[in-house]
Amino acid sequence: MKPYTQAAILLLFVILASCEDEENQVLQFPEEISDDIPETIFAQGLVEIRTVATGFNIPWAIEVIDNEDFLCTDRTGKLYHYQNGELFSINNIPQSYSFTPANNLVLGGLMDISLHPEFSSNKLVYISYVANDQKLTVARFKLQGDNAENVEMIFKANGISVGSRISWENDTHFFVSVGMGGDPFPEPGAQDLLNDRGKIHRLMEDGRIPTDNPILSGTFEPSSIWSFGHRNPQGMHYDKTNQVLYSNEHGPLGGDELNVIIKGENYGWPLFSHGLNYNFSPVSFMTEIEALETTVLPIKYWGYDLRVSPSGLLKLEDSNFKSWNGSFLMGSLYPQNLLRYNPETDETEIVLEKVGRVRDVAQLPDGDLLISIDSRSPSPSDSGRILRLSPR
Repeated sequence: MKPYTQAAILLLFVILASCEDEENQVLQFPEEISDDIPETIFAQGLVEIRTVATGFNIPWAIEVIDNEDFLCTDRTGKLYHYQNGELFSINNIPQSYSFTPANNLVLGGLMDISLHPEFSSNKLVYISYVANDQKLTVARFKLQGDNAENVEMIFKANGISVGSRISWENDTHFFVSVGMGGDPFPEPGAQDLLNDRGKIHRLMEDGRIPTDNPILSGTFEPSSIWSFGHRNPQGMHYDKTNQVLYSNEHGPLGGDELNVIIKGENYGWPLFSHGLNYNFSPVSFMTEIEALETTVLPIKYWGYDLRVSPSGLLKLEDSNFKSWNGSFLMGSLYPQNLLRYNPETDETEIVLEKVGRVRDVAQLPDGDLLISIDSRSPSPSDSGRILRLSPR
């Protein structure tokens, strides 16, 4: 077997093994979008749920512009604009690369979307996606009506990404995550500082490397890498009040994490994990006490009993769910739940059970919430959809 063929098979194995979150996903492009939006479909506890938009496949990310105005990416390569009850496709966005290597997984594709903090005046929109060269890319463009204009690629990682999120620190700096995986014999890419995968990167608004980024061990100047040793961060939230970046991250079998991201620090993968490989063997034999000497441990981890498989992350502030403010909301892909984690009490609550594979959570200016849910979940006949959550 030729060396490059062996390398390709190894890379595919590593990607597939990292995809607990993606199982049972079939690449199926949305049918024509219908204007017939159903009324309230479900209510659980104190939450009223209304369907806002349907016709998606894997609606990876929501970015709110106003109460009746938001953007939504679909992993299969579409970008949608919802405005006052109507859903439109955005034209001229970069082509993304999604693929189904085995077991009906959908990998790659169009992932996160984020508005520049000065969007109201500059109309700049940022997206992360796997490009046709199979590398995680960040591009920005001006949103003019339903057209992407002046598209500019501003960051390209040196590898593919299983998941990616964008979060803004301030008007001039943003973070982007590049996920990876590994099981049952994790490759060291997340620890390799020449490998962009398994990292959270920090960039200037035009993609330049900030001069105050960390100079990591063995290097001589700042790079885009802000933190390393990550497995697959699929949610990020920057708390501007307290100037703290949070990230949730897929473990292997168990070991899903919520982390506080600190400049220049190592988050351990694959040297240490609270989870197991999928064959129930240990990821490593390092103890937690040993890991504390060289890595940052999560502020919260969930074991095999809950299997969070987190996607999306939002810390609620001034929402209409008063008792939830200060808590984190996140999707839970494998069990198809919406979770709330209260850092003050260390309690994890299933807010919505078996609602579907929740990809993202966003807060509207009026205090209600939006969540995006994959097609065929929780039922095979379900469309991918955006739901609005209000207190009952």
